[in-house]
Amino acid sequence: MLIAHPLSFSSLLRGDTDTVRTQYLQLVSELAPLNLVYLHVFHAGDDEMLRSIRAMWPTAILVLKYGRTMEQLADYIEAGLADIAPVGQLALANPDLVDRLRYDAPLNEADPTTFYGGDATGYTDYPVAERV
Repeated sequence: MLIAHPLSFSSLLRGDTDTVRTQYLQLVSELAPLNLVYLHVFHAGDDEMLRSIRAMWPTAILVLKYGRTMEQLADYIEAGLADIAPVGQLALANPDLVDRLRYDAPLNEADPTTFYGGDATGYTDYPVAERV
């Protein structure tokens, strides 16, 4: 059962942006009546496009923005442009992410070269925050 659809409009950064924008908005308008649980948007920085999608989409929008801080992710949720903001890289680099957020502890910086391959480096060697 299909419950969500990933959508990347980063191709707007190259090529005929008006055509691509029209095609993506048409795609969203065709998907919207299916009442999917959420739409997964890979966002490369076109906030106007994201606002257009938000206005058309009836359910949750998950917005993935690589390299954004927790504050920047929260801004999209507070502005109503996103309902969910994934924190995958932050979670990989911070095995105690929930505690760090709860106690406003500094976050470890992720090292993408260690993601999903090789040895234990990047999986078990990130330090946990000291309890205050």
